[in-house]
Amino acid sequence: MVNIRDIRWDSEQHTILVGDITISLTPTEYRLLFPLRGGMPVTYADLAMLAYNYTVDEKVRTMMDKHIDRIRGKLRGSGVYVYCVLGYGYMLLPEQQAQDVAV
Repeated sequence: MVNIRDIRWDSEQHTILVGDITISLTPTEYRLLFPLRGGMPVTYADLAMLAYNYTVDEKVRTMMDKHIDRIRGKLRGSGVYVYCVLGYGYMLLPEQQAQDVAV
């Protein structure tokens, strides 16, 4: 199983290395994913401020959700998953753990 702490983050290239898989992200996707690196939930409001420098509203939330969906697609098969904590925010977990979390 992948350990979140073992992911290598490259802020200059906007890539992450999960085991031997390199995942290229856009600068915005990287800014959204990077705050989740601790494996703890990050609120929608905090993530909107960190990634976009905006307060969260319906438009920002929709934009954030679309980017997270694209990130999930890029992470598919890597062993990590961006999990939605309904009504709160997002967190990054090993894929197997994400399936076991009940919120």
